[in-house]
Amino acid sequence: MARETTDQIHSIAAELAILSSRTAVGQILQDHSADSTGHCRGCRYPTTAAPVWPCRLWEIADQTLRNLQLPSSA
Repeated sequence: MARETTDQIHSIAAELAILSSRTAVGQILQDHSADSTGHCRGCRYPTTAAPVWPCRLWEIADQTLRNLQLPSSA
């Protein structure tokens, strides 16, 4: 499961919620899922090892969806 979210993740997620659609955020969550070894599928690059899942981008997208589900304070 995801680590405790940080202020930085909350800040980036707030911006992503403004700039992206739920569909785009959902695609990030889908692309950055765990593989059979527990590493992120979406963070694979030929020159680096994939991070252990959940990666930071997944955590940001997950927090973004949580932000989008909060009732507005208007």
